[in-house]
This record gives sequence, C-alpha cells and structure tokens, in this order.
Amino acid sequence: MKKLLAAMFFAAVMAAPAFALAELDLKVGYIVEPTVVQTSPSEYKVGYSQDPSYSVGVDFYVYLLNNIGIGAGLNYIFDSNFDEHWKEDAKLGATNAFVAVKPILAEDGLVDKVYLLGQFGMGITKYNDNNDDFSENGLYWGAGFGLEKWNIIVELLYSVNYWDHDTKENNSSFSTRRLAVNVGLKFGL
Repeated sequence: MKKLLAAMFFAAVMAAPAFALAELDLKVGYIVEPTVVQTSPSEYKVGYSQDPSYSVGVDFYVYLLNNIGIGAGLNYIFDSNFDEHWKEDAKLGATNAFVAVKPILAEDGLVDKVYLLGQFGMGITKYNDNNDDFSENGLYWGAGFGLEKWNIIVELLYSVNYWDHDTKENNSSFSTRRLAVNVGLKFGL
C-alpha cells in the first residue's frame, strides 16, 4: 500500500507541470539613478551616484497555483558612469540570476493583472576604469510590483547587489542600489 501511495504521489508531482500555466516575460528597463554605497572595515559609509542606465531581462514563471507564479530569471544591467566624485571613466554594471515569486493581487479590473515581485539570487558586478577591470560575485535581491494589460507588462523594481572588493590598500564592501522601470511582453506557454 505504501508503495502504491508513493507511486501515485510521484506520478502527481511529475504530471503537475503539464497542467500548470507557464509564461515567459521579456523586458527592457530604465534605471533611474543607481547608487553605490561603500562600507569600509571601520563601518564608515560613503555613497556615490551613477548615471542612469538600461537593462534587459527574461523571466520564466510556472503557475502551479492559480495566483502564485514561481520561476527564475536573468537580467543584464548595462554599464554606467559614476558622477564626478569617483574615478574618471569608471563604469559599473551587473548580471543577475535569480529565483522569483510573482503573487497576483488582482485580476480582470481596469488592468488584466496587478502583481508583486520578489527576486533572490546571485549577481556578478563588473567594474572598469583606466586602471582596474574586475568582476565580483555577491548576493542579489529585488522587490517591486507590476501591471499587465493585453500581455504588456509595466513594473517598478527596487534591487540591490552586494559585493566585496579586496586590494592591498583597501578592503571594502559595496552595495549597488537601483530603481528600475521595466516594460515588456508576456508570452503564455
């Protein structure tokens, strides 16, 4: 009997994705004003602004429950220059890979869907200037909300990349904070 129940459970788990709804979201984004916060070993913090930037991304969601999407995604943030308080010609960008959750708050109103976004994963921050060129791995998270109308999506997303950079002269921790407005298309699968 236990073997039969285990086999039925295994079959249900394997067949569930066949009955699930899936979607693919392709997005482009405008990052309003990225900020880099440097924390020294003595916990002294300094913030630096960057020029606005752009991003491209793709998310894949499966809806095992009718109103909660679970998935994964990848986004690429184009390099942008620092303001005048940093090294000349310095640029910073990132690539983030994450798991995501997308709970639907409302459907079939003025817009087709209103939803929240939660992302958690790993980011690769890349930095270059006249003297340095490096990439650092670190934690990535993002939170926001979005609207969908006729398979067009508009999202507001706040995200943070954490990374450390150790040199002979300086060991510092950094966080890059971004507020992005994403626009894209949703494709049902």
